[in-house]
Amino acid sequence: MDANKDEILDAMDDFDILDNIDHEGNSYFVMTPLEGKEDEGEVFIMKLREINGAQMLEAVDDDAEFDVIYQIFKDNNKDEFEFLD
Repeated sequence: MDANKDEILDAMDDFDILDNIDHEGNSYFVMTPLEGKEDEGEVFIMKLREINGAQMLEAVDDDAEFDVIYQIFKDNNKDEFEFLD
């Protein structure tokens, strides 16, 4: 699965991957658009999922799941980023 992760991430030219979090058997990517891109400064959390036999990233739309992963991200990166929330 790590080779698939690398291929997926290589295809995401417009985003900066801030963190990769493994939680409860799932792999999540916390990312932000690159400087100068639309939505610059926003944080997106994507979940690695197998869909029809292919590894794909899917947006985390569930508020509770997003909050859990975002809190882990903040805890892991409290010395690297200034969080406004």
